[in-house]
Amino acid sequence: MPKKINYYSRNFADVRQELINFVKQYYPNIFNDFNDASVGMMLLELNAAVGDMLSFQTDRMFQETQLDFAQERSSILSMARTFGLRVPGKRPSVTIADFSVTVPVLGDTFDISYAPVIRRGAQISGAGKIFEAPDDIDFSSPFDTSGIPNRLIIPNLDNNNNIINYVLTKRVIVTNGITKTLKRTISESDVRPFFEIILPEDDVLSINSIITLEGTNITSNPTLSQLYNEDNRWYEVNALADDIVFIPDNTKITDDSTVKPGKFKKVNQRFIREYTDNGFTKIIFGGGSEDISSLCDFGVNKSLVNRIGDFINNTAFGITPTANRTMFVSYRVGGGASTNIGPNTLSTVVNITTVVNGSNNTINQQVRNSVIVNNPLPALGGRDEPSIEELRNLVRYNFSSQERCVTIGDYKTRIALMPGEFGVPFRNNVMEVQNKVKVFILTLNENGNISTNSTSALKDNISTYLSDYRMLNDYVEVDSGNVYNIGFEVDLFVDKQFPQSEVISQAISTISDYFNIDKWGMGDNIYLAQLVEQINNVPGVLNVIDLRVYNKVGEGKYSSNEIPQPYIDDATRQIDLLGEYTLFGDPVGMFEIKFTDADIKIRVK
Repeated sequence: MPKKINYYSRNFADVRQELINFVKQYYPNIFNDFNDASVGMMLLELNAAVGDMLSFQTDRMFQETQLDFAQERSSILSMARTFGLRVPGKRPSVTIADFSVTVPVLGDTFDISYAPVIRRGAQISGAGKIFEAPDDIDFSSPFDTSGIPNRLIIPNLDNNNNIINYVLTKRVIVTNGITKTLKRTISESDVRPFFEIILPEDDVLSINSIITLEGTNITSNPTLSQLYNEDNRWYEVNALADDIVFIPDNTKITDDSTVKPGKFKKVNQRFIREYTDNGFTKIIFGGGSEDISSLCDFGVNKSLVNRIGDFINNTAFGITPTANRTMFVSYRVGGGASTNIGPNTLSTVVNITTVVNGSNNTINQQVRNSVIVNNPLPALGGRDEPSIEELRNLVRYNFSSQERCVTIGDYKTRIALMPGEFGVPFRNNVMEVQNKVKVFILTLNENGNISTNSTSALKDNISTYLSDYRMLNDYVEVDSGNVYNIGFEVDLFVDKQFPQSEVISQAISTISDYFNIDKWGMGDNIYLAQLVEQINNVPGVLNVIDLRVYNKVGEGKYSSNEIPQPYIDDATRQIDLLGEYTLFGDPVGMFEIKFTDADIKIRVK
């Protein structure tokens, strides 16, 4: 008679009981000591523990295959690759820097022959962070590379008000990170569909440029003009089937020198970038042949197999690199939220090349030695890699959109995938308003607070970027969202055995942590009952007697936005929680406690 086993028992207690029943039924004469201290029960419980662990592991393995329940970052990254999502990594912060040099007098102005050129890639540092200038800085020109005036001329006077020299200052964009170059010789074995390269660093921000040069014995790195020659470059795309890229447009003039304007370009030499599970960057090239003349050859001597091969190896997924050439990959490392540093921080010149072509070598050296730098504005836009929840949403919405913006979620996902050099909104929300797709964005300022001062350059880039993915009849409009600053007054019953100062400090920290802006999005409702429960769990707190919320407006330090929710008292702007103990979210706004120490007041009884 076959022995029966119950496969529905999956936890320790159930498996243990099933094993006991099994032994009692089939081996009553061999073992009958079911005392917890017996050796036999030890063996039964060990087997029950193994069964429990196997059941847990089976559930966990299945869970990691489900997007909604996966907890491991590697699992979600694997799903992202499967669904064709290009996962964004860290984002670099961007600011402007004033580079100043001292040059000699010539007549009633400065001697332009000594006006230097600081070469592209100049590095400056402050607060432990390094920033680079992406373009040449030419002090002889009053304009930047986009044609915007960016030079200031200030004379230095002696005690008799005579001009002894001039200080020239150029205001330029600088971006966080360090540029590195990888050299790789392309051999015959490398010429295969979807050739891969893995970069040696695990904090790669972006790929600046990839080029290939003729020959395998190249000993020096390429020049900047070679690296950024549009005709020789390989371009990064979201998927190898994409033949359109979004690149900087140097012909446009912008109101924001920290954000580059962008344009679309059709390309054949392209690659995609993926992250390995341990954080390294993998570069994957196309699978087609640069020579497509064979596609038009239908001669009788050509076999069917060869014809099929020609069509398989076409350029639909880009082309493969050519053998006997040298590939150079210019990329940048660094980035993250910690690079959002304050103003007047970048004051150290780390590594620059200054070219001065005056007739006097001594003065040339003096000009090179006179270079100083400072950032008058904070660095903004730095972001860490997406959290697990952000990755989950990116995968979900990307899969449903299929490279086009059909739903509101598609637009939100596409904005999150826009290259960081064109601007990064901290939060965004998309709504349909009067037959228009309206995008509302919020950014962060140098203090880490939410800002509504989004530049027109960032808005224009978002609008341009979305234009290639929107439906034909969708009209997209980008605007700034709202910030609702709030403050709290909380009355507590506290155990006398606990120091009041410690209880108050922990209660303030609890409220501040609950309202951490990284945990919330635009339009989120905030349920204060959950906050009250957390405050009640603070050691020493016996009960929350009362909790009042106020809308902080204006006063030269708060947002001018007033919360749509009604007030209990118009004079104090105490918010009416409408009997549900809830701050109701505005789809175009976010709540924020701007000043923790001043805006959270605790009274103890």
